[in-house]
Amino acid sequence: MAGRRIDDERRDETLAAFEACVVRKGFAKTTLSDVAEAAGQPRPLVRYFIGNRADMVSALIDRLLERGEAQFRQLPKDGSAGQALDIVLDQIFADDTTNIVIMELWQLSLRDAALRARLAAIYDRVIFEIAALIDGPDPRDRAFSAVAMAFGATFFRHLGLCPMNAEHVRRASHRLLSVDDLILKGA
Repeated sequence: MAGRRIDDERRDETLAAFEACVVRKGFAKTTLSDVAEAAGQPRPLVRYFIGNRADMVSALIDRLLERGEAQFRQLPKDGSAGQALDIVLDQIFADDTTNIVIMELWQLSLRDAALRARLAAIYDRVIFEIAALIDGPDPRDRAFSAVAMAFGATFFRHLGLCPMNAEHVRRASHRLLSVDDLILKGA
């Protein structure tokens, strides 16, 4: 049993090293040797604990999903769409390490249909979770718009583009989810 725990710890260490290398160098320039050096392990052990490059990418996506799931579990059982959006804005899209890895994954997905489908499923789930909390018309479209705004703001931030007032962006995102505001505006 102790051997299994050590294997899991080594796998986690190797995966953390891979994530750090991707953040520092990108997927394209990260080699198994880089990961082995960052993990403090011989290269054959990296392959043993994680597998080949495709296995590493898949394991990294699983790691990101686990992080996102843990963040969504923080939402109260009777939570609102606004609370879910705050988790998206303040936690999921606020983690620079995760954001860099996600952007790298999107880049890879341009040439990999399976990865593209997996990423689409992840974002579809986030949109679904928020839409399920929205009352009123067009909940999926409104959730889609709010998540797209959050993702876009994150991407722009990495380009060095920031809003004049981040609170205005937050309020605009919340207005997308608010039925009362939609009714007042005649939407």
